[in-house]
Amino acid sequence: MSTSAFISKVRKNKKQVIKTLGFFILLRSLHGASILFLAYLLGWEIQQLREFEIFGVRIYVLILFVVVLFVVRRFYKIYKWSTSE
Repeated sequence: MSTSAFISKVRKNKKQVIKTLGFFILLRSLHGASILFLAYLLGWEIQQLREFEIFGVRIYVLILFVVVLFVVRRFYKIYKWSTSE
């Protein structure tokens, strides 16, 4: 797919693209805020949250892995959408 075809597809579906990106940004912000709120509620500092371990694996690494998984999944959906039609 050429760049001009992709740009025209985005322009044609502008409302859907903006809604999806807005929802994506909102969910990521809520995810980050909930982690910070949980740390504040438990009386932890950010450094203590990074050093917290479950079964020998740092929870911070697990959280980063989940976020990366969500981002890759979202980009796959965008790629799939751009190649369809």
